[in-house]
Amino acid sequence: MVLEETGAQVVGDVIPFGLYQEYRPWRRDGFESVNMLSYCYVCNIADELGETQFEAHEINNGMVPVWMDIDAAIQHNLDTMANSNKKASR
Repeated sequence: MVLEETGAQVVGDVIPFGLYQEYRPWRRDGFESVNMLSYCYVCNIADELGETQFEAHEINNGMVPVWMDIDAAIQHNLDTMANSNKKASR
């Protein structure tokens, strides 16, 4: 059984979707940056969500899972980036 941090239980048809690589400033533990690989998949999940499995920083930031239309999610992220005082390096 595969559990996702949102509490979703994967029930089948796990299909690779993509991979993206991020470089971010880190400035911790003696390092200047971090390189992160994120593997993305499409899958079927159970109808009911289980308990969330958030990491400590996600809990501290008040994160909660929200299911929404992909176009609305993209627009939310674009708006957040445009209005954030934490400008990303491009």
